[in-house]
Amino acid sequence: MQRRIRRMFGFFLFAFVVLIGWQSYWHLFASDRLLTMPGNRRLARAESAIPRGVIYDRNGVKLAWSENGTRRYADPMVTAPVLGYLDPVYGRTGVEGIWNAELSGLSRHFGAADLQRIVTGEKPHGKDLVLTLDLKLQKAAQQALKGQAGAVVVLDPATGAILALASAPTFNPRTLADDYDRIIRAKTGALRNRALQDHYPPGSTMKLVTAAAALMNDIDEDTAFTCPGRSRIYNVTVTDYHGAKHGSIAMETALAKSCNNYFARLAVRAGADNFTHTAEAFGFNTRWWSKLTDSRVDEMSIARSSLAPNAGTAIPDGELAHMGFGQSTVVATPLQMAMVTAAIANDGELKAPYLVSEVRKGSTDRVLKHYASLAVGFPLDGYTADKLKGMMRQVVTRGTATRANMRGITVYGKTGTAQQTGGQDHAWFVGFAECDQAQIAFAVLIERGGTGGQVAVPVAKQVLEAWKEELE
Repeated sequence: MQRRIRRMFGFFLFAFVVLIGWQSYWHLFASDRLLTMPGNRRLARAESAIPRGVIYDRNGVKLAWSENGTRRYADPMVTAPVLGYLDPVYGRTGVEGIWNAELSGLSRHFGAADLQRIVTGEKPHGKDLVLTLDLKLQKAAQQALKGQAGAVVVLDPATGAILALASAPTFNPRTLADDYDRIIRAKTGALRNRALQDHYPPGSTMKLVTAAAALMNDIDEDTAFTCPGRSRIYNVTVTDYHGAKHGSIAMETALAKSCNNYFARLAVRAGADNFTHTAEAFGFNTRWWSKLTDSRVDEMSIARSSLAPNAGTAIPDGELAHMGFGQSTVVATPLQMAMVTAAIANDGELKAPYLVSEVRKGSTDRVLKHYASLAVGFPLDGYTADKLKGMMRQVVTRGTATRANMRGITVYGKTGTAQQTGGQDHAWFVGFAECDQAQIAFAVLIERGGTGGQVAVPVAKQVLEAWKEELE
C-alpha cells in the first residue's frame, strides 16, 4: 500500500513539475511569440477591448489609427508594404504584426507600469509608434513604381533610418477581406515587400563591391585591363553590353562605362577571400540584423543576400569573374544594395537599417523607449570611400546614368542590368545624393524592366525630386 502511495505521489509530483514547466515556458520564454501570433484568437478577443495605438511617420503624420473599432490608414496602398495588414481572418503582417504587443497594449511581461495602471484604475491603451518612415518620400516612391513590379529603398546613411520602403504591386489593407482571394490567384506577390523579402541578381551594381574589395587590398584605381567586348577568361565567357569594346581602361572609366570584362578581371585580381570579406562587411552572407538590440527586425522576414548557395565553399576563378559584375550565384535584396551605397556615402561605416524610432505611451508624447542604429560593418575606410564616391559621380556625369543629373542635387550612382533567362533583364539604379548638406542613399529595382539607365534612373529621380522639395 505504501509503495502504491509513493508511486501515486511521484506521478502527481512529476505531473505538477511538467505543468509548472509548461506554463513557465509560455509565460517566460514564448510570450513574445504568442503576442505576435496571427492565429491567436484569444489574443484577438482581448485586443478588441483595448484602443489600438497610433502609428506616426518621422514628421508626426498619422499613418494608422483606430476609429470606432476600425483600423484607418492615411494612405493605405502607399503604406501597406510597410505597415502590412490587420485582419481577423488573415492575421497581421508588417509593423502591425511585428509590433502588435505594443500597439495592442498587451504587455509582454507584468511590470511597474501595469501595477500602477491597476492601482490608479487607468484603462489599458495601446502604445503609439513613431517610425523613421517619411510619408512624402514613401508616397513618391510608390507612385514612381506605378505600373511596374519592383521596389525602392531610401536610407539615411548617417543613422540607418529607413525613409522609404516601397514595393509594387501593392494592396489595400482596408479591403483585404474582399481582395485576398483575387490577390492570391493573381500571383503578383502584392502581399510581399519586394524591398526586403525578395532577392535578385544585382548585376552591375555589384561592381561597387568589387571596386571596394580591390581598393581596400592595394589595387590602385589606375590599374588597367583591356576589354575586347567578348572574351573567354578563366574558362568562362564574359560579354559586355551589346559587345561594346572599351579597349584599355582603368577603374574609373570602367565603372562609368560599366565594363563587365574589366570587373571580371578585377574580381579575380582581388582574390576570392578579399572579395568575400568585403562583400560580407557590406552585409552579404550575414544576418546583420541579429547584431541589433531590437530582435524584432528579424521578424520582418528579411531575405539574406548571398554570394553563393553554400557559404564557405571555394569560389573558382570563373565564378568569381562573373560575381565581379553581379551575375553567377550572387543575389541581393534592394535593401542590401541601398546598404552598399549608404556605407560608401557614410565614409565606409555601415549603419544597420531600422524602422521604429520611438514607442510612446498611448495618446501622449511620453517616450517609453527610444531606438537607434548600430554600426554593423566597416567595409571600407574614409579614404577609399572618397575614391569610390568620385567614381560614382563620374557614372552620373559621363557614364551610364547621365539621366540622373539634376539641378540642385548632386547624385552619385551606379546602374545595373541583371541578365535573366526567359524575359527582360532586371533594371537597377543605386546610389546616394547630396543637397544642402543633407544626404540620402537609395536603391531602385524594376523587375524585368530592361536597362537600369533607361528604366530605374527615372524612378529614382522622382524620389529625389520629392526629397529636394522637402528640404526647401
